This record gives sequence, structure tokens and C-alpha cells, in this order.
Amino acid sequence: MALIAVGVVVAGLFPTTDGAYTATFAHPTNSVASASSYNRTTFPYRDSFAGGQAGWTTYNGCWATTTTFGYGKFIESCGGTDGPKAVTGNPEWTDYTMQGDVQVNEGNQAGLLVRVTSPAAGTDAMNAYYAAIDLSTNALFIGRMRNGSYSPSLARTTIPGDLRRGQFYHLVVQASGCTIMAWQTTVGANDWTRATYTDSSDTCLTAGAIGLRNQDSKAGYRFVTATQGAPKPSVTPSPYNSTFATASFNDGSAAATYGGSWTFDQQQETILDTADQNVGDKQVLNRSWGDMTLTGDVRLMREPTAATDAGFITRVNDAGAGTDAFRGFSAGISGTSLVVGQHDAGRWVPGASTALPRPARLGEWWHVTVAVVGCVVTATASPSAGGTVVQASADFGSCSTTSGAVGVREHAVEAQWRNLAVTPR
Repeated sequence: MALIAVGVVVAGLFPTTDGAYTATFAHPTNSVASASSYNRTTFPYRDSFAGGQAGWTTYNGCWATTTTFGYGKFIESCGGTDGPKAVTGNPEWTDYTMQGDVQVNEGNQAGLLVRVTSPAAGTDAMNAYYAAIDLSTNALFIGRMRNGSYSPSLARTTIPGDLRRGQFYHLVVQASGCTIMAWQTTVGANDWTRATYTDSSDTCLTAGAIGLRNQDSKAGYRFVTATQGAPKPSVTPSPYNSTFATASFNDGSAAATYGGSWTFDQQQETILDTADQNVGDKQVLNRSWGDMTLTGDVRLMREPTAATDAGFITRVNDAGAGTDAFRGFSAGISGTSLVVGQHDAGRWVPGASTALPRPARLGEWWHVTVAVVGCVVTATASPSAGGTVVQASADFGSCSTTSGAVGVREHAVEAQWRNLAVTPR
């Protein structure tokens, strides 16, 4: 089956089209004077950069999007010392988690921005926290821009091994009150390094949008998400990230497999279950979380129907082979709906179902988020290339599954997954 590119949707100043799935944007000077000019959106936020950079406002630098295998990269290729940055989101966002893959292609420094307000052209022209990797010192660090001044290395942690240009590193930034927690790992390795900084009440930035930034470097970014909520500083569980580029689904030991016929595509960074006549095929990690948010992409690889679905499972306990053979929750898409439910050792407990904004298409990627807080499960879904977000939420009352693993699951359909990430709440 071939997926066909049908066009590019772009937004920005002086856009030009370089070819299918490529759009470039150059901003030698500030093009937007006020925060109200950039995209005001709601949680959860996600951009695959597949087909453009709509919603992002750039300040300095040369920005381009390119798409391969249905997912895109946002590339800054000028690498100036004037703090090239791209900003999106809502300046009223307070506590949230931002994450994405960051690649330094030239120079030494690139990272993510949180709590962004008053962005403008200029090296430190904004209010924001900056969590970044520094190849020159092999470190993860947190800095702060405030009223045009920059406070570097508010927190800095040495990363074991050697950082390499061209390698994607997964960064997670969690803003909770005046505490900023940053995490870093090589994509798919889950060898996490953490840096934490708690700001004073006098200088704390309490709200703001999200952004991307590199300084005196050229960089690439992909799979950028922002989800509501962040853990208190006392919460220590590390995140999880897998693009399946390692041809495995593990966190230490390999995930447990229950039914199915599973294959990996390292180049496309996917996992596929081809046993579409089975029901309840799943792979489950060996690690447990309590309150958490999961994000990932899924697509149905047989003609979608209302009776078949695939997605993600959370709080998994006592897993076995069979349709409902585990205790925990599931959230997935059928051909027509986003469905949330509880599985109780062989018994299915319906939770919530919401019609998709349009029917799912064969081979089309959908982005799904699943937030589990207490016994409330809230899922959202939207086409990965962009489109209307729908939500389904269910409160399962006094549920017995207060912690558990995560995994992927299909029901009577061949399905494929990519870019699974878990962050604690």
C-alpha cells in the first residue's frame, strides 16, 4: 500500500514551496510583535510537521519542514547567534509537559522552550525557560530568559557518554509551579539524565506558550507535544520514549507479547501486528506507572470498520492472551470512533465513545493521547497530519488498578504504532 502526498498546508511570512512536503520560512527580522499573533490552542498539542509549520511563528533563522514516512521534521538551517526560535501554543498555559526529539546538526546547542511570553527577534528577546543539550560540555541544562537578560545554567547535569551531531535526543520538560524538570535520553534508549531547577517567587515565570530554540547552531526537531499537567517536584518516575528504531519494544527487558505476529521497521520506526484475525493482541512493557500521560500514533492497516479498533493500554496488570485478558484501561480508534474502556480480567466495561471528526482511512496515522489520573481516563484523537481533535473521558469510580504497565493493543485488525511516550503526572 502506498501513501500519496496530496499537498502542503503552510502558514507564515514569505512562504515558498521547495517541493512535495517541503516548506521554507526565513525571518531575518521580527515579523510578529505581540504574543496574541501566534497560535492560541488547547491541550493536548501535537505537531507532526507533516506538510508545513502552520501555527508556528518564527523569530530569526531559516526554518523549513520536510516529511518522510508520514512524519516531518522542523529544521532551522541558518544557525545564527541571534537566538533563532519558533513559538506556538497559548501564553496562558501554566503547568504542563512538553517533549520532542531534538537534533543538533551543526554547532553545539538546541532545545525546548516553556512558559514563553513576549517573544521577539533577538538572542534573548522573550520570557521563557530553556531546556537544552550542549554538545560542547556534554550536558543537559536549564536557563531562563527574562526581560531581555539571560540566566544560563540554572541547573546543569553531565550526560554520560558523548553527544553526537545528527543524532536525535528526546527531551522532556515539565513545568510545575516554579519548578522546571528537564529530562534527556538518546531516542529509544531510555537512559535518562535529569536536571531540576526551582525558581524564586521574584523571578518565576508562571505561564506561557512553548517553543523551539537553537543558538549558534543548526538544528532539527520532530514529534513535539504538549500535554496538560506536570508532577510535583517530589515525583521521581522517569519518562519513557520509544520510536521502535531499535527494532524492540522494551524498557530494560523486552515487552511481553500476548498473541499476534509482530514486526519492526527500523527505518520507519514502527511496530506492526499483522495477525488481524486475532482479537486482543498486545505487547506490554515491564514497567509500572500510577498517574501518567501517554502519547503515540496508531494506524489501521486493514479497511477500518466500526467493529475493529487499535490503540494503547494503560495501568495493565495480570495480562494474558485473549480479548479482555488483563486488568487495566484501553483507548483506541475504530473506523468511526474514539473508544475508552476498562478491562477486568476477561470482562469489558464500556467507558466512553466519541465519533471521530471523520471516518478513519486505511493506512492513515492518528495521534492519540491518554491521560490517567486517579480512576479518570481521558483520551483524545486527531489525524496525525493535522485536524480536529476529539475527546472521550470516563470516570471508573473506585478502580482497583491504581498503577500498572502500558502497551499497544489491537482488536481484529492489522495495526501499526510509532512514537510512544509516557510521562508521569
